Amino acid sequence: MYRIPRGDISPARRFIGNKQEGVYPAMAKESVWTKLRRKVDKEFAEELQRQQEMERTAREEAKALEKQQKKEAAIAAYREKRDLTVAGFFRIADLPLPDDFADIADHTISDFTADPRRLTPDSIFLYWGKSPISAGDPASVLQMAIDSGCLCVISNKPCAHPHTLLLPDTTDALEGTNRIREAYIKVSAYIRSLHKAKVITVTGSVGKTSTKEMIEAILRQHYKNPLISKGNNNSMFSITRNIQSLKRTTNVYLQEVGAFAPKTIEYSARQLVADIAVYTNIGVSHIESYGSQEALTADKLSLSTFGKPDGLAIINYDDPILMGHSFTQQVITYSLKNPQAMYYAKDILRADDGYTFTLACRAAAEEHPAQIHVLGEHNILNAVVAFAVGRALQLPDAEILAGIASYQPSGMRQNLLQAGKYRILADCYNSSLLAVDNTLKVLDELRLPDETKRIVVLGDVLALGDLSEETHREIGRVCTQHKMDLLIGYGIAIRYAIEEAAAAGMQAHYYADRAEMEAAVRAAVRPGDIVLFKASHGVNLGASMDKLFGTDLNESSAIGHKQFRIEVHGDFEFYIFENSASLKTYLGHDAVVEVPAFVTATVTDELHETEVTRDLPVEKIGKTAFRGNEEIREVVLPETVVRIRDGAFQGSGLESLDAPDSLLSIGARAFADCPHLTTVNLSEATDQLGDAVTENSPQAMIMYR
Repeated sequence: MYRIPRGDISPARRFIGNKQEGVYPAMAKESVWTKLRRKVDKEFAEELQRQQEMERTAREEAKALEKQQKKEAAIAAYREKRDLTVAGFFRIADLPLPDDFADIADHTISDFTADPRRLTPDSIFLYWGKSPISAGDPASVLQMAIDSGCLCVISNKPCAHPHTLLLPDTTDALEGTNRIREAYIKVSAYIRSLHKAKVITVTGSVGKTSTKEMIEAILRQHYKNPLISKGNNNSMFSITRNIQSLKRTTNVYLQEVGAFAPKTIEYSARQLVADIAVYTNIGVSHIESYGSQEALTADKLSLSTFGKPDGLAIINYDDPILMGHSFTQQVITYSLKNPQAMYYAKDILRADDGYTFTLACRAAAEEHPAQIHVLGEHNILNAVVAFAVGRALQLPDAEILAGIASYQPSGMRQNLLQAGKYRILADCYNSSLLAVDNTLKVLDELRLPDETKRIVVLGDVLALGDLSEETHREIGRVCTQHKMDLLIGYGIAIRYAIEEAAAAGMQAHYYADRAEMEAAVRAAVRPGDIVLFKASHGVNLGASMDKLFGTDLNESSAIGHKQFRIEVHGDFEFYIFENSASLKTYLGHDAVVEVPAFVTATVTDELHETEVTRDLPVEKIGKTAFRGNEEIREVVLPETVVRIRDGAFQGSGLESLDAPDSLLSIGARAFADCPHLTTVNLSEATDQLGDAVTENSPQAMIMYR
């Protein structure tokens, strides 16, 4: 018998105490029934967990299936609405479907357009006397439509296409509207209505493109694939193309809108139905076409008039014309420095490459430190409006500020660049009195050595009508308020500006001839100087800049906006621009190639609004000119060539090149991968060499004569 020692606790007490601590002594053995119960409980718990997991998985699968079904249904519904048939197009356009269209009535269309160059066999062409192509009479335009094999034509002129709806009287006497244009707008607006994308529009007489690009910078911080209008493609035709490119998943669409003639903005506005309408300012640009300031202003305000009723109008508080008008949408104001606006800037400090400042929100009593890496206080104003747009879209402040800081101008908009021994401030994208003043302020702010000359080349501000002389005289008076050593004018009306500046004692000269103007700039500029080029785009002042300094901003801009045509002359394929030609491709197989100095071509002179036949100088050797041509051994370049572009001779059989004295710059990898190349002889004028010019050309040497 087990005896309990005196003073010790009982085994049962000890067992109970240890069990509470999770310890089971050997003497305390579980019964069979306890073990069985614990096993059953464990198996039950595991089975319950498995069932719960299966139920959870089934619910998730059902939810995913429901979501997929909803997505597929949404896609199907979207496609049903988007994939228009010919009959559906005519129904939405409110046009009668001719009986002889029965064979194509159920045919699904790919698109509709007023541009005959974009037609496909599945598209519809609309012509009411207007087209994105400027050249050609109605007969030639309609013949392009016939040649395309498009589905049908809706026209106000007779057309030989087998499926043509002729509406010779395009004006509805009761409504005063063009029926074909109205059909075009209605269908475009219908396609816009199928999308949930937030539509942001930007318009104004000055600064709309730079403002658009500042807004774009913040949008790209948040959205994966925003739809952004390219360059200054801001006509109703460009807008229609963009609307047709919208995807079901597009979150936001940013569109610049331009004014050209009465109601052109209204036509765009009715297609876009903007959620947010941004206004930079109301000036006098294109007033020649509108006839009055009132008509121009009313058209610009139509972006709000025809916008979403619950949308926003974001307007410049510093513009008296904008502030003097009422808007149908909720108004948000912005300003450069005025604290009465809802958004404004304060504590502005000049930095080496831009500004630091504080973005203030009056309504919320908030302030945010900000910075931009671009000169010109007007860019601070662009940052303020971009911040306002970001807030309206409820984007995180950090993303908005990061987008603003990332913005950099490019191309022909206040682009400060080094061109060999010279500095260039290129701003030939657009022009106005205010734009000239803003750009000259940028020139003033540059920190330059005392010996550096500031040379300003101004061209005409176009489309001013009766206001042209007075506006240009005011430009001349504005010039006297800024730092410059020499003012050179080129164009027609710019002579009034030169007269005013010269009368005030400035060194100012006017040239009606482009060659004389270029010679004057060439004679005046010295290494280290800075030259500003500023004019309306139609003056094509950038072509002179490229020619004088070996840049290619104007050509790149022209190619990007398709402001050129391609012609073949002998064995050479050229880009034909208004004042120059660029060698696109050598098509021949000769070992020794002599590039012609001039190409005779008929071009449109936008400044004088005429078509002229010119001997165009060949100024550029293009990227694809001789690339991969293993048959060439020697190329003779004329004295007109100022630039060899990137990769022009890459991978060719070239053995040597004796460059002309006119050559100013050579692009990256221009002579790379040339196994036979030994020497490239240059003059001292060629002071711009790109990266890796002779990479993988083992024998090649750059020699200066």
